[in-house]
Amino acid sequence: MTGTERDATRSQLRGSSLLLAGQAFALVAALLAQVLIVRYLSKESYGAFAYALSIVMIGEAVAAFGMRRGVGRYMPIYEEAGDQARAAGTLLLAAGTVLSLGLAVVLVVIGLRGAVAGTFEGSASAVTVIAILIVLAPIQALGTLLDGVFAVFERPRAIVARKFVLTPLSRLAVVALLVAAEQDVVFLAAGYVATGAFGIALYGPMLVRALRAREVLSFTVPLLSNDVTNAMLGALGAVVLGVMAAPGEVADFRAVLPLVLTMGYVLSSFGLLLVPLASRMYVRGEGEQLDHLYWRTAVWTGVLAFPIFLACVVIPGSIVVGFFGERYADAAPVLAVLALGQFVNTAAGHNGVLLGVFRRVRFIVLTNVAAVLVGVVLMFVLVPRHDALGAAIATSATFVALNLVRQVGLARHTGVRGVTAPALRCYAAMAAAAGIAVALQLALSPPLGVGLLLVAAGSVVVLATARRELALAETFPELARIPILRGLIGAGGRR
Repeated sequence: MTGTERDATRSQLRGSSLLLAGQAFALVAALLAQVLIVRYLSKESYGAFAYALSIVMIGEAVAAFGMRRGVGRYMPIYEEAGDQARAAGTLLLAAGTVLSLGLAVVLVVIGLRGAVAGTFEGSASAVTVIAILIVLAPIQALGTLLDGVFAVFERPRAIVARKFVLTPLSRLAVVALLVAAEQDVVFLAAGYVATGAFGIALYGPMLVRALRAREVLSFTVPLLSNDVTNAMLGALGAVVLGVMAAPGEVADFRAVLPLVLTMGYVLSSFGLLLVPLASRMYVRGEGEQLDHLYWRTAVWTGVLAFPIFLACVVIPGSIVVGFFGERYADAAPVLAVLALGQFVNTAAGHNGVLLGVFRRVRFIVLTNVAAVLVGVVLMFVLVPRHDALGAAIATSATFVALNLVRQVGLARHTGVRGVTAPALRCYAAMAAAAGIAVALQLALSPPLGVGLLLVAAGSVVVLATARRELALAETFPELARIPILRGLIGAGGRR
């Protein structure tokens, strides 16, 4: 690997790590807000709020229309070619599309809010919450698009400031006011919308000129299925439970979902800067470097997500009760099952995105449509029998199957291997550490402290096994100056 290629990968990993640090800060603020909301609201009120947020997730995916992917792929290409006009036109097209579709989503949901409310239709506040929160769909879709724009220009600090610091703190302030002023769930919904709009205003207006768009649409329309599929698989469980089960089951499912989605935050942090770099490598014909970038990034996301996954499957009861109280103790197995599917999705890396970079759009669309259909069938089979646990099983099973198919697609349709030997060793270490820790927990039922030690030990073993593939010393030479970390990152950090 040349010096330029090494610098590009190093820059991508450093920027992604900054985004991950921002994600960690946002996670703390979000979890604190989650705990306050769940403890303050009644289970029925929280169920209605969570159900509305699930509707927002789907509406956001539709409004986004995959445009961030188009911006992330084509703006770097036009920038590389010096075609600033087409780059500007790409941005304007994407913003106009997101706003137009977002408005349509808002109007449809407000117009059908009574039907959308499902089992909550008897509650006037639930219908009102849905009508208010749906405004978040276009707001968050536009924010995601602008994040992609700043990623193209390699400005991760701007993303961190807006998305991971100011917006989470604003929402935490709304939750604090909710509790202090003894307000209701309608106040909470309105506050979430206001903070979302505040976050978008921080980026400021971007004046661009509209030019050619055909290439962007040919890329973003098929890749819309990636975003919709992820949103559907994440939110479908709460939606089906809202229609077919009691509000308390929605509350159990949605209360633990943000905990497992922390692994998804790791994935999104590394993906934001990966797409522009991978697109440039694709244009230059740097297939070997692209393969290296993909697998190194996949191992990074897997190793960073592993401690979260291990905690969720080894001590799920302690986590749920500790965060949300005894009322949610029955949600512990839901947390463990959801964590498995989300970890597989995170550790597999950005397989769907990379297939898009290689323009394998037919494969992407067919795979995603099949995944959604399988997920829906599993939901309607399992939810009536097992309620929230059934929804969790259906969600995780679909995520696992989808990623297996995508990996096969990478090996067959791109220059990226299905799996590399170094990555396979890392994944084997993760599987062994998780299996041993879970077996010890089930056999001995040790106290919380011992469970935490199992999580810590398993995480250290995985990190030590993967340190060569992670190239810690090469990516973060600063760590070598810390005596306690020098031995852990090892001389194998260079590759």
